[in-house]
Amino acid sequence: MQLSKLSSGLRVASEHIPHVQTVTIGVWIRCGTFCEQQDEMGLSHFLEHMFFKGTQSRNAREIVEAFDDVGGELNAYTAKEYTCFFAKVMDEHLPLAVEVLSDMLTRPLFAENDVAREKQIVLEEISLYEDAPDEIIHDKLADTIWPHHPLGRPILGTRESIQAISVESLWKFYANHYCPGNIVIAACGHVSHEELVRLVEADFTLDIKDASTTDTTSDLPYSERMTIIERPIEQLHLCVGFPGLSWRDKDIYAMNIMNNIFGAGMSSRIFQGIREELGLAYSIYSYNASFVSAGYFAVYAGLSARNAVSLLTTVGRELKAMKDTPVREAEILRARQQVKGALVMGLESTANRMSRMGRGLLLIGRVMETSEILSRIEAVTLEDIQSLARKVFALEQSTVCVLGPTSDLPDLGQVLREHARA
Repeated sequence: MQLSKLSSGLRVASEHIPHVQTVTIGVWIRCGTFCEQQDEMGLSHFLEHMFFKGTQSRNAREIVEAFDDVGGELNAYTAKEYTCFFAKVMDEHLPLAVEVLSDMLTRPLFAENDVAREKQIVLEEISLYEDAPDEIIHDKLADTIWPHHPLGRPILGTRESIQAISVESLWKFYANHYCPGNIVIAACGHVSHEELVRLVEADFTLDIKDASTTDTTSDLPYSERMTIIERPIEQLHLCVGFPGLSWRDKDIYAMNIMNNIFGAGMSSRIFQGIREELGLAYSIYSYNASFVSAGYFAVYAGLSARNAVSLLTTVGRELKAMKDTPVREAEILRARQQVKGALVMGLESTANRMSRMGRGLLLIGRVMETSEILSRIEAVTLEDIQSLARKVFALEQSTVCVLGPTSDLPDLGQVLREHARA
């Protein structure tokens, strides 16, 4: 990787891959749900949409046709801690990609009629999202864990917050967060770093000012509660959460290994025990949600309500087993290989390599060498996993969120705690 910091404060990173003929480029902005005030819910995501609606020199159709005409791709997404705009083109079309992306992000229109139209589109997106309980449950868990912090809020916002967006609020939010110190431009593929820097310096001009985004997660409290959402659907959707680790935590690689053993794959303990052996759920897995200065560990299951007690009983026993008994050597060897394999295979994609650079530089200010990551994965021991399990699976800090036919359910939190102690 080569890295340059421009006089404006904007950072430009690249990685040259000589055997490919394409370039994947991303513009990473430190702007997401975490930086939204209560009256700004959904603004980061809405703003992402608005950059595609036209600039001072291109309308919405011309933006997408610029990439379609050269066989390229253009897209964007908003996450809790950042927004990313990315494109993939043949190497000869990199100047076009940089110019169009810079046009979109530095010379947007935010026209009144476009804002009104986009409100309807985002409201439709919210409706579509609300029809997917297996997605909603994860946001509900985050809200249950962090009820008074932006990280617990949905990326899309609410119907009320979207309706309240105005042209003025968009421009204010844009001016506060889309400044050079908040932006990383990363590219991977058949790319010259010197050319990329030259193109960015020529095209990417923003008002120079200090970045206003601040990270407020360092003192983020974890809330131990239970949320029950009654909904007349066939399946029960269940999430159990525990305090997790941040991106910066020294034990993050042990967490990845533990997650793999516990519930991240088809050979994991809860998949084999709950789905394959007991048939209690079709969908069952665990995951680690990590942010810059906070995180949580979660277990999800989609199942019939009649199986909820049996499932949580089994999950509780597996939690206890992870804390009380060292994992088997075969398990940690398999988990290491799976985590390393996912990392190395992912690096065969220029998009993944670009994302690794952009996200790492934006969020923690560095990109770790692959060899260092592999060494840290190899260094995780059986004792590390058991120690981490005792730290993470603290029953007094468990959070339970349930959505679906809940009227006849007992206290599932109590069920979990009883069997995890037994």
